[in-house]
Amino acid sequence: VVQGPMTRVSDVAPFARAVAEAGALPFVALAVLRGPEVATLLSATRALMGDLPWGVGILGFMPRELRDEQMAVLREVRPPFAVIAGGRPGQARELDELGIVTYLHVPSPGLLRSFLDAGARRLVFEGSECGGHTGPRTSFVLWQQAIDILLEAGLKDPGTVQVLFAGGIHDAASAAMVALMAAPLAALGMKVGVLMGTAYLFTD
Repeated sequence: VVQGPMTRVSDVAPFARAVAEAGALPFVALAVLRGPEVATLLSATRALMGDLPWGVGILGFMPRELRDEQMAVLREVRPPFAVIAGGRPGQARELDELGIVTYLHVPSPGLLRSFLDAGARRLVFEGSECGGHTGPRTSFVLWQQAIDILLEAGLKDPGTVQVLFAGGIHDAASAAMVALMAAPLAALGMKVGVLMGTAYLFTD
């Protein structure tokens, strides 16, 4: 279970700590914070989290100057995980090379094919029910298209693929729907998880 980064919500260290203590992987949202603000946030988060896992949510479509400021801090702090909204495989590789395990949002079948060809293997399929950066497809449509593409891709390294499903997942029943749909991927050795944001605000 992954907590999706939420601007002006999951950009404080205590939120991340609470999520991690409840058993999920939290992400602090960097959004459009400037370099000094990012440094303050990540230093506080690292200090509070201790050995608990955590990550950062970043935007792949920021102005170059702002992205450079954030990357300078990320190179120094090196959080364990990252998720990029609106990003590209090259941006994920840059973080991976720093030892930051990075996931990419993939809102369309066409992008998924090109991302796979570019070597991307950690992916987020976020349907339009999500409150964040979504494409035009509803969750079930996007999820099924993505699953079909992964099954037909003939990947030689299916065990390296990690997929997170997002969009309206909020309880045991909705998570079970994902588990059922993704069973063929799991059978190939792919890792499957769920990403939730709004659920952390409106459900127990």
